[in-house]
Amino acid sequence: MRTQTLVLVKITTTDGIVGWGEATTIGGLNYGEESPESVKANIDTYFAPLLTSVKDLNVAQTLKLIRKNINGNRFAKCAIQTALLDIQAKRLGVPLSEVLGGRLRNSLPVLWTLASGDTEKDIAEARKMIELKRHNTFKLKIGARPLQQDVDHVIAIKKALGADVSVRVDVNRAWSELECIH
Repeated sequence: MRTQTLVLVKITTTDGIVGWGEATTIGGLNYGEESPESVKANIDTYFAPLLTSVKDLNVAQTLKLIRKNINGNRFAKCAIQTALLDIQAKRLGVPLSEVLGGRLRNSLPVLWTLASGDTEKDIAEARKMIELKRHNTFKLKIGARPLQQDVDHVIAIKKALGADVSVRVDVNRAWSELECIH
C-alpha cells in the first residue's frame, strides 16, 4: 500500500471556530462496511444537514442527537466527534488532550500495517520503513490462511526484522478461541 485515502472533516461554528476530524479506512470495503467514499457521501447527505440544525453547540448533546438519528457509520461519527471535541478544546483554550483527560505521554509508536500476505514482500516493506526511520512497529494482517501458515508467516517476519522491532497481529476475528490458544 503506497497511499491511503482519507476524509478530513472541517466544522466551522457560527462564531468562526474551526474543528478538524479525520476518517481513514483500510482497503475500502475489504476491511469493513465503510469506505472513504461512503464516509464522505454519508457526511454530506445525513450528518451535515443534521449538524447545521444544531443551534448551540454542546458536544455531548450533539453526539446524542447524531446517535439518535444515524445508525452505524462509525468512521464518519469518529471524524465528526473529533472535530467537535477540537472545537470544544479551542473554545476552552486548551489542547485537545486536556479535554480528553490530560496527556499521558509525549509520543507513541505508530504501527505500519503489513497486509500483502507475502512473507518476502512484507519483510521488504518493513525493512524499507525501518531504513526510512518511519516505523519499527508493525501489524500483520493474518487469518485468511490455515493457522500454521499464518504462524510461519509471523515467525519468519519477526526473525528477519530482529529483536528491536515489534510485530503484532490482527486476525480480524478469523480464528476460533481454540485456534487462539494454540
